[in-house]
Amino acid sequence: MTTQALEKKLRPYMEPVQGDFLRWLYLHLPPRPITRRKSHAAYTQAVSLLLHELEMGRVSPGDRRSIEGYLNAIVPFVEEYEKRRFRLKRITPEDMLRFLMEQNHLSQYDLAGELGGQPVVSHILRGERKLTREHIERLSRRFGLSPAAFYSAA
Repeated sequence: MTTQALEKKLRPYMEPVQGDFLRWLYLHLPPRPITRRKSHAAYTQAVSLLLHELEMGRVSPGDRRSIEGYLNAIVPFVEEYEKRRFRLKRITPEDMLRFLMEQNHLSQYDLAGELGGQPVVSHILRGERKLTREHIERLSRRFGLSPAAFYSAA
């Protein structure tokens, strides 16, 4: 089947793109699978910029609906690329504790009260001892997190 014949068959299903800006987006950043790093960078920058403009309220209501529809079309492609390209390693409870300590500028001594002393904190961070359920409950309260944050996914 030729391209012209296929276009003729698809014409009844055609839905025109409303608005110059949306037409520009679909022409220059069409919703399609992302296969290259350069494309990923362009799409993530576009998503970031569009979300920022929506949050700042600088978009008319009509354009808002168009941009939200466009974002709904391209974000799954960005997510799929990132899942393939940037695989996450399994995070252990000790990794989570280390991360929270770093983000909150805490030392082992700062957590000694919750975990039963600085040597216990040291043993946990070195992997010589596991966090107990009680440790996890105390840490969850301290950091305002769900206890699930400290359980590693199997």
